[in-house]
Amino acid sequence: MSNLSNSSEYYKRSQSVLAGPSTFGKAVDQFAYGITPYALERGEGAYLWDVDGNKYLDTMMSLGAVFLGYCNPKVDTAIKKQLKKGISFSLAHRLEIEVAEMLCERIPCADMVRFGKNGNDVTTAAVRLGRYVTGNNHILFCGYHGWPDWYISKTSVNGGIPSEVGDYSHRFPYNDLEALEKLLQELEGNAACIIMEATSRIHPKDGYLQGVRELADKYKVILIFDEIVTGFRFHRGGYQSVCGVTPDLACFSKAMGNGVPISALVGKRDVMEKCTEIFYSLTFAGETLSLAAAKAVMEVMDEDNVPQVIEENGQYLIDGMNVQINKYGLQDTVVVEGYPCRSVMIFRDANDIPATDTRTYWIQELTKKGILTAGYHIVSFAHKKPEIDFLLTRYDQVFADIKNSLDDGTLSEKLQCPSAKLSARDL
Repeated sequence: MSNLSNSSEYYKRSQSVLAGPSTFGKAVDQFAYGITPYALERGEGAYLWDVDGNKYLDTMMSLGAVFLGYCNPKVDTAIKKQLKKGISFSLAHRLEIEVAEMLCERIPCADMVRFGKNGNDVTTAAVRLGRYVTGNNHILFCGYHGWPDWYISKTSVNGGIPSEVGDYSHRFPYNDLEALEKLLQELEGNAACIIMEATSRIHPKDGYLQGVRELADKYKVILIFDEIVTGFRFHRGGYQSVCGVTPDLACFSKAMGNGVPISALVGKRDVMEKCTEIFYSLTFAGETLSLAAAKAVMEVMDEDNVPQVIEENGQYLIDGMNVQINKYGLQDTVVVEGYPCRSVMIFRDANDIPATDTRTYWIQELTKKGILTAGYHIVSFAHKKPEIDFLLTRYDQVFADIKNSLDDGTLSEKLQCPSAKLSARDL
């Protein structure tokens, strides 16, 4: 087992001064506590080093924020060049216009743009804009949308939010047009917007997203695609370029800056022009290091056909994993869902062993083999064939261990840490 003495010390220090992790996805209870390092030091390409000098191949890439790989030379150079000229300014900077033009050129729904720093900035602005334009208050949502009150009010971690807020938010099931229309009918013309992840783990049924677009038009509500996760991974124009359905508004972040904090609300002109009539004002929305990074990311994306490379390598990984799952007869225990750019392992109870234990064992054993994982893959441009082969070689070993440990009933006994908890998406 790797030495984690420095990491353990940082964790102890954190308990006195940090009131929790920066995001749920980085909490120690999401991993194999005591096996997964607490604190990291640096990254390069698809690799990370912790504060004890241990090296890992990363499968999470900063929860999807690092799209091209850590310390991508072109992005880093763009940031350094802009740093010498200044970071934030008293008036608009030319990069705001240049990056906005690039987004409008590639994203189908983008006639105009407003920038933010986090996904929550732009999803909140999109919902507020939808309410303002329609004059209605009710929000229909599907998928994961961060921590705005309108979303979190309908989850199990809704502390601090007045119960009345949740009265205006309504979750609808994915791939069920009848359920969505029934909800729209029940709201009797008082719905403001539909905000949804156009896809996540589950693929849309034929005609589903087209049907959502038709219902939005029929009931005169604003359709918003939350592309915080999907944006740029499937196509340079976002998932809407793949599915052929154009929303009224869309929200982008994560992959947009290769790790720097930046987001964008984009949309149709007749809706976006109303932005100046609502209060959406951020001091750092025009911060130039992030804009310079975003411009460089889009240039690299086009020059190297990044989405296509990610799709090919991600599919190679999924195909290899499915071969291994079948090889060890684990089809009823673990399933790989999602897409080449973002795949998720779904573990199931087997032989009286709870799924949470099997998932934790997976994380535990792979971490010891030099792979930083939480049971999902967000493939970056830096994950080339050698990296995928490295993963598959070690996955084969751990799948074999899981098969043997399930058969003899010893898997839970082999855990060297508490069972990892579910992700924020499952709250």
